[in-house]
Amino acid sequence: MSAAAEAPGRLRTLPDLLRPGLELVFVGINPGERSARLGHYYGHPGNAFWPALSASGLVPRDVGPEDDRRLPLDYGIGFTDVVKRVQTDSTRVADAELRASAPAFRRRIAYASPRAVCFTTTRAFDVLHPRVRASGTWGRQPVQIAGAEAWVMPSTSGRAAGYRADAQRVLRELAVALGRRESAGATS
Repeated sequence: MSAAAEAPGRLRTLPDLLRPGLELVFVGINPGERSARLGHYYGHPGNAFWPALSASGLVPRDVGPEDDRRLPLDYGIGFTDVVKRVQTDSTRVADAELRASAPAFRRRIAYASPRAVCFTTTRAFDVLHPRVRASGTWGRQPVQIAGAEAWVMPSTSGRAAGYRADAQRVLRELAVALGRRESAGATS
């Protein structure tokens, strides 16, 4: 059976793109079918993750899904998912599965020991930390994950297109917090 004809449950999940000493790790709920078929994070053409990252100041050039494996080495940016199972519709990943995957997820983050972890979806963070984001705000959160600052941004999927400006704002704030960009209010 070809990769294009494989059912989601038979597709290989995306590998963690982690190494010790990263600056930042982006975290999704789980890999989607299109990303798994392509072998790259945020690979669906309707996903605005890569344009938002390119414009954020976190990286000095335009990047796309084909760059995901270089980012840990070139810019200290890694990728993982809480649940390592391919499923395009993340609503089909139950909250119980997210909670059950949390210990392994935290071990992966501890291994990478990043300065910051950014959830690219509110749901994964809210399920793992149900009492933290009470105000529903995006950005830096008042908890740490394995010693790393926790950040939350809205999804960049096509279904969340109305929140793209908020996602871009969070990534710009994250770039400032990591010292990769000056604050828009800073003067020279």
